Amino acid sequence: MAADAEKKEEEKTPEDLFKDVTYYVVGDIDPEVLALLNAGGAKRDTYLSQMVSHVIADDHTQDDYSEAKELFELPVVTSQWVILSVKCKKRLPIEIFAPEGRLLSGVVACSSQLEPDDAKALWGMVTYYGGRCQQTLDQSCTHLITYNTESEKYRSASAHVANIKIVTPDWVTDSITKGEKLDEVIYDPELIEYPRPKSPTPPPPPPREPTPPPVMFPEAMDIADPMMMQNQYLHMMGNHARQRGEMSARSPGNQVNTPFQQSAMAALERRVSGEESGAGSRPPTPSAKEALARMVNNRIQAGGQPRTSHSPKSPGKPHPPMPGGINMPSPHQMQQAGLGGYAGMPGQGLSPFPGHDPMGMQNQLANQPQRTLRNITNSGPQHPSPGPRPNTNKINQILGLNMNVPHRHPPPRYGSATGSQKGQHPSQSPMMPTYWGHDPTDNVPADMCLLGCIFYITDYQKMVGPDQIDNWKKVIGQHGGQVDPAYSNRVTHILCANQHSDVFALGLKDQRRVVTAYWLNDVLLRKRMLPPWQALHIPLIFADVKPCCNQIICVTNFEGDERMRIKQMINAIGAKYTGYMTHSNSVLVCKRPEGEKYEKAKEWHLPVVNAQWLSDLVLGNLDALKLPVNPRYLQTVQGDLFQLDTSRIGHLLVGWRNPMKIQKEIWKRFLPGLPKSRPAAAPGQENVHVPKPEAAEPPIKKARMDLNKDDQSILEKPGPRVMFTGFPRGLAKRLQASAMQLGANITENPRYCTHLVTPTFSRTLKFFIAINVCKCVVTRNWIEDSLEQNRFLDEANYALRDLKAEKEMQCCLQESLARAHIKPLFQGLTFYITPSVSPPVGDLINIVESAGGKVMKRRPGLRTFLSMKDEQGNPKCILITCENDIHLCRDLLAKNIAMYNAEFILTGVIRQKIDFRMFQIEVH
Repeated sequence: MAADAEKKEEEKTPEDLFKDVTYYVVGDIDPEVLALLNAGGAKRDTYLSQMVSHVIADDHTQDDYSEAKELFELPVVTSQWVILSVKCKKRLPIEIFAPEGRLLSGVVACSSQLEPDDAKALWGMVTYYGGRCQQTLDQSCTHLITYNTESEKYRSASAHVANIKIVTPDWVTDSITKGEKLDEVIYDPELIEYPRPKSPTPPPPPPREPTPPPVMFPEAMDIADPMMMQNQYLHMMGNHARQRGEMSARSPGNQVNTPFQQSAMAALERRVSGEESGAGSRPPTPSAKEALARMVNNRIQAGGQPRTSHSPKSPGKPHPPMPGGINMPSPHQMQQAGLGGYAGMPGQGLSPFPGHDPMGMQNQLANQPQRTLRNITNSGPQHPSPGPRPNTNKINQILGLNMNVPHRHPPPRYGSATGSQKGQHPSQSPMMPTYWGHDPTDNVPADMCLLGCIFYITDYQKMVGPDQIDNWKKVIGQHGGQVDPAYSNRVTHILCANQHSDVFALGLKDQRRVVTAYWLNDVLLRKRMLPPWQALHIPLIFADVKPCCNQIICVTNFEGDERMRIKQMINAIGAKYTGYMTHSNSVLVCKRPEGEKYEKAKEWHLPVVNAQWLSDLVLGNLDALKLPVNPRYLQTVQGDLFQLDTSRIGHLLVGWRNPMKIQKEIWKRFLPGLPKSRPAAAPGQENVHVPKPEAAEPPIKKARMDLNKDDQSILEKPGPRVMFTGFPRGLAKRLQASAMQLGANITENPRYCTHLVTPTFSRTLKFFIAINVCKCVVTRNWIEDSLEQNRFLDEANYALRDLKAEKEMQCCLQESLARAHIKPLFQGLTFYITPSVSPPVGDLINIVESAGGKVMKRRPGLRTFLSMKDEQGNPKCILITCENDIHLCRDLLAKNIAMYNAEFILTGVIRQKIDFRMFQIEVH
């Protein structure tokens, strides 16, 4: 009884063991495992989201597993993590319980006839490296671990050799030592030869008679005849094959007839190659494989040539191909190509990346056609050779291969710039021309930084519309500049988006300063008229056809304005930006070599580049797309992340080579009382290469609206619940005080309001939510007139009427409110919104839920979309996505599942109508 009580106490789950765990279940998990989680204080979530801390999955082939790993980047563990954590009374590390990717993942081992301590040690090693151990030998087993060839389990496993590998415990320890799964063939227990007892010492021979040499066992030999050793090995292999029923007659001499003998010989030779790499050693075991290893070493030490069926190769003949049909270049060809820097051949120069030679990687691909980043992504991941490179010279001699075949390099690492490589390009000449803004002798005030600049604007009229152009003209005028309606000799700056207009060509010929709207914005922020210093300041060389329309780019470690500028550059080259990272991404733009996305990119063999890669593409340098990646894009950029390589665009900066002198008439017109000159600036002060002025403090981000901030107790209070939107802060506070004086309850949560007070019909988050729940939308006059009467007046006389906005949105606000009171718009509909949709997914969720709809946190399967239809055949499961997320829905595209943009929700709630046609995304 005491033993039973003690056992129950051991199996009891501590109440707080999993108290911080929110788990999601993939596939079928044993109910006992779920019971252990719940007993330890864990909470189960029925949706995949960022709220989930652990995903429990024993089957990595499930769709939910891929979604959790790639889309949400959640930690995934097997049910063994739960069971063993309970046994250990503490939460174990999750890394060693991943369903795949571990050294022994997929191994289900059963031991037989082992010592208890050895069995426990093997259980720990197999489990730690991702495998699983069990006592019963059944169909799920992949390996039987034993020394004994007489046991019942061995005989059962021998009858199913196609499914169950039979190995000695050395296979586990050696695989762990080498860092890779070794070939099981050479670890078969039947290959072990145990030492026989020595014969009694013979009596002393007559003095003059020669003494025959004693018989030496293979394990005691230091030097042996190679042919004798090979014959002994083949004799043993013939006995083994006969016992398995795989050989009907013995092979004479040193012929290798059976496939089993051939595979065993090849496996042993591979084993010798691995052991010579120095990765680890095994305790001596009396076996034929060690005898063969000694035989190989003795051959090499004696300088003898191996006995192979290959004839010697003449220098003029090509070298034999490597396994898999990959023809490797000869040493002479590699020297001609300049290949160097890898083990076994002298290299020239040093690599700036520890453990990697980018030039060697480039030259290995010298004979292959150039590929782009998208092509390498489509061709599948490249797996580097794990562990240190073995010394291949000896084993290559045995196999008859060329000794100087280079090994495959791992993907380049993301290192730091050193020496002359930092911020420079090989084509950059040491003597760079000087570019100027205003004349340094002119004392131009900061608030008049565009003084003397006369702009002509082209291209942007079709891009931003006349209202935005008028706003630009106003801002330019406020800072001392002018905008001419036509191009003439008096124009100093041409504001254009690309290099394909006639005005751009004419301005370049006339040596005008050609810039973009990005330059204008940055100059106004710096309050100095400087030459272009970023790639986006130069008009794009691309027009409608962008070079990177097939690239899906993710970024990491950039914040604030830097991240916004990276997004603008990605958009400029036609690529798609995603805030998340999956296997569909083609490249990761990284500021620093750290973080989860960076580690995932290395694991998935995804190219990782710096911001300079984007800058060069914006300038039209398409060589940046070639693989392998240029080393300058693999360096951590120091200083200005977006430094402009002026050597490539010198012809576009001709107009900046002379400082712009402000005429006296302009001084008198704009600044009549200011001095005209100041002490001359130091040479190069106005140059684009000078350090940046100290940046102003970044603007404080506007706090996101918290819809859970108000307590629901406000619903029980008497009086109207009023919310204000669209008013200046001071006026809004005054109106709120007046409403409270009348007895109203002020709320910032649009879900709780009964009256929305606003000056215009606007597309704000508050308006989108309130239109679904509030009784009326009124103007400020309702509050002011009610305060004069000291009571709330009838709202109908103060209803908001904005005819211009209602015409643009093709709706009537009062009719929309009436429809919302009859029935919630999205009642009975279920939505799934992909991550990159704008407005943010969180805002759209609030709008949908306020209109009676439901939002799924993980994407439903294809069957759900196909089955959820109404009587008219319209979908009841709505997919909201955008262009950047189309690749996440390829399976739905193949079945012609309808996809909609965000306006399906936004315009839908404004009109309180559902349109299944207008907002559907057409994908070609």
